[in-house]
Amino acid sequence: MAATLHVLRPTTPTIAGYLRVGHTGHRKLADLHAAGRLPYRRVVFDAAHLAEQLELAKTLKASGCEIVLDPNFAEMATLGRFGSSAIQKLAWANLDRPWEPSDFDRRRNHDAAKAIAEFAVNAGVHAILAPTHLVENVNDAWRTTDLRMCEALRYELDRCGGSDIAVDYQLITTSALLKDAAVRAAFVADIEAMPVENVWLRASGFGATATGAGTRHFIESVRALHGIGRPLIADMAGGFAALGAAAFGAVAGISHGVGQKESFKAADWRKPPTGGGGAAARAYVQELDRYFKEDQLQAIFEAKGGRSRFSCADTSCCTHGGEDMIENGHAHFVTQRHRQLDDLSGVPEDRRASHFLLRHLDPAIRTARHAAKLKIVDDKVLAAVGQAKVRMVRLRDALADLDAKGAGETRSRAPNFRGGTRAVSAVLGR
Repeated sequence: MAATLHVLRPTTPTIAGYLRVGHTGHRKLADLHAAGRLPYRRVVFDAAHLAEQLELAKTLKASGCEIVLDPNFAEMATLGRFGSSAIQKLAWANLDRPWEPSDFDRRRNHDAAKAIAEFAVNAGVHAILAPTHLVENVNDAWRTTDLRMCEALRYELDRCGGSDIAVDYQLITTSALLKDAAVRAAFVADIEAMPVENVWLRASGFGATATGAGTRHFIESVRALHGIGRPLIADMAGGFAALGAAAFGAVAGISHGVGQKESFKAADWRKPPTGGGGAAARAYVQELDRYFKEDQLQAIFEAKGGRSRFSCADTSCCTHGGEDMIENGHAHFVTQRHRQLDDLSGVPEDRRASHFLLRHLDPAIRTARHAAKLKIVDDKVLAAVGQAKVRMVRLRDALADLDAKGAGETRSRAPNFRGGTRAVSAVLGR
């Protein structure tokens, strides 16, 4: 009997999708999970809101999801966030004023790290983001403090029974600073020796509404951080900009919420919160890579050809089309974003950039051009559609030129999955 030759092909690394729960919407996510409609396998919880979301975290962990904790330490050093009632309930908060680098010596480092470690162990998470801060210049005093805090957190986790909890480094900075080669080299030197598994990159100025030029600069800048030798995750980054960064190999994963935490603006942290009510319900239109309020979406639907082109035609996502897009906006978004990640993950890494351009951006631009020609009565909605078209065209032009110049010499390593066994809601997850 002739021997059978089996050709083993290397597994294509998937793009990791991390879903940030944020301060609202956790009940909707719980309902989606109960219905088997939450495909994400990696979920991030804020420590500031975990008390009211702990049941969801436990349920997701029991179903096999990876649970990551954000200690919200960076917010405690900012005027616009330190006074939040949710933030101030945490044991490592300062009730009087924002933390300053001068507040921390080695003893204070371990006091805060101990409190965070004990919180993480009690919460039963798989990983925790290191307690770091916004770094806006290479000489920022937070740089050295953050490195010591990261090491202190690892020590305290090991000491209090959390040796199985991974630490991921949070590099919080600005897109402008990342353009500086000397600064990037300093970041690599800082982080490469840290006891961390992944590096989460939160860059002010990059996110769901990033320009084509901004996205290209981000990709080119972040490639230099591959020297850290750890998987890179674009944090608080959504939309085609984040998907493009992953497709081009600058990062190996993206993290964002549903209608929130899809971009980061450092300026928001400098201003006292203004308060106000909750945001109106919005629906994500993936062909335009943006959200619309219910009345705005209705204005598009009422234009001739608008409903047939822009209401969700995927009955496995939205059984009743446009109505479900609005009524079940969370379900629609997580389904469509996960499918974008799933599609890109199924393509070999060396072809992902061109696939993203041809199969994601180009069809979206064609649809956006059609939308810009609709006779939409609401001038503001028509203008928003036109702006979406222009942004995507410029994104396509910038990334097509980058692709034409050839792939980068390196790609980010893929992060390991740190959850448990697969379960019903997580079986198709990333």
